[in-house]
Amino acid sequence: MLSRRASRRIALQILFANEFLREDIDSVAMRVSESLDETLSPFARELVQKTAENEEDLNELIRKHLRNWDYKRVAFLDRVLIRLALCEIKYFPDIPVEVTINEALEISKDFSNLKSRRFVNGILDSIYKELQSTNLLSKHPHLKIPLNRKKKHERKGSTE
Repeated sequence: MLSRRASRRIALQILFANEFLREDIDSVAMRVSESLDETLSPFARELVQKTAENEEDLNELIRKHLRNWDYKRVAFLDRVLIRLALCEIKYFPDIPVEVTINEALEISKDFSNLKSRRFVNGILDSIYKELQSTNLLSKHPHLKIPLNRKKKHERKGSTE
């Protein structure tokens, strides 16, 4: 069984291929998974399906948060990665937002550059804050992960 990160990577590749092919998402998914010699996990399949189903709404959310930037000028990969992460943020209530954003940034390390990672992070953070402030985020409250966790030796007062 694929890890969640591997599932996200395959979902990104499927959605990226579909950006160009504009075919039935299931046939694109089948071809990409065959070419990678990987079986799609249920998580990857659901992520691809929900992202494809909600593409227009997700794109509109991205457009709304672009400052002095035309949507068509955003790199295809960045658009797909942001859309994929937004889908997970909006439609997967059991996954903490911090995990989703971190995973998107980790995956972007393999496919993109530092400038793109900063851009992706800025857009995702901006959208997350808006969704949170307008109560449009349906995440379980117990999923909040503290971002400023101290290292073990720092908690004990060590000076190492």
